[in-house]
Amino acid sequence: MDVKLTTFGKGPVSFTTDIPASYNQTSLPGARRVLVKADELGTILFSEISAPWFTIWHQQLNAEKPGSLQAVIDAPMLVLHMVLRGHMRFQLEEIGPVKWSEGQLNLVCGPSLDCKVSLDDVKEYATLTIGFDRTYLDVYAPYFTALQQFLEKYDNGETAMLSAAHTSLTPEMITIIRDVLYNHYAGEVKELYLRNKVSELLLLSFSRISPGTANATEIRLHQYDIDKIREAREYLLANMEHPLTVIELSHKVGINDFKLKKGFKQLYGVTIFDFLLEARMEKARALLTETDTPIHEIAFATGYKNVSSFTAAFKKRMGFPPSAMKRSK
Repeated sequence: MDVKLTTFGKGPVSFTTDIPASYNQTSLPGARRVLVKADELGTILFSEISAPWFTIWHQQLNAEKPGSLQAVIDAPMLVLHMVLRGHMRFQLEEIGPVKWSEGQLNLVCGPSLDCKVSLDDVKEYATLTIGFDRTYLDVYAPYFTALQQFLEKYDNGETAMLSAAHTSLTPEMITIIRDVLYNHYAGEVKELYLRNKVSELLLLSFSRISPGTANATEIRLHQYDIDKIREAREYLLANMEHPLTVIELSHKVGINDFKLKKGFKQLYGVTIFDFLLEARMEKARALLTETDTPIHEIAFATGYKNVSSFTAAFKKRMGFPPSAMKRSK
């Protein structure tokens, strides 16, 4: 799939496959990579890996100043799009303005794509997009009414999203995404592995989006509530070493603790406790495998008061102690 990129400004845009060593190229091992440099925005590292029924794109954007870019794809598209880092605003032809927050996903289809992406902050952004052949999704359609209707729109040449509201990534989904991005299989084994992981991700996505999965005990959340719950999630991730109780967290963001607990589970499919545990383990894994940080410092950085508590939690979640992962670097 060819993508045409332009930025809104007078600065030049350059493309190169000669990626400097300073760029993180650990995701999607074996992928084709292109580095885009835009004076009016920053840099974008595109990584692409193809399989017979789908193509995976990982985009890492380093915005050196706020700005916008235009992405045009002159071909039919059927994609699962996930924002892994940052908050973006999209302007999609035939759909209109769409806000896409960190940790959200949705399926998008259309006869082509003409999309303006706005980045409001000077920071790093990351997205993961999986493009599918139409026939690959047919096997799931009989079991999910929302998907059947979505594919009918695709067949009719309409631009549409599977759900009017994005669904949020759960810890289980995040683990699968990590497996897709950082596995080290090769050849036919890699192809089989990716197909299984993508299928898992699709099933979880369809199950969360399908109208049939709505829970009668769900509470009504206004946009203010949703914004506050997302603020609480971001606070948890940014202040892991200083954890708050649920009541303290609710006071911090300005929402009552009942609505925070119920709404968090409703939005993210997991309790606050389980979300924080998964986030701690992911941060610990990254520090263990990508840095030389001592284990006792990792324990404190992930919110544990002592090494023994951290080691017990890590072993229970991962099946082995943190020292084993440290040795396997």
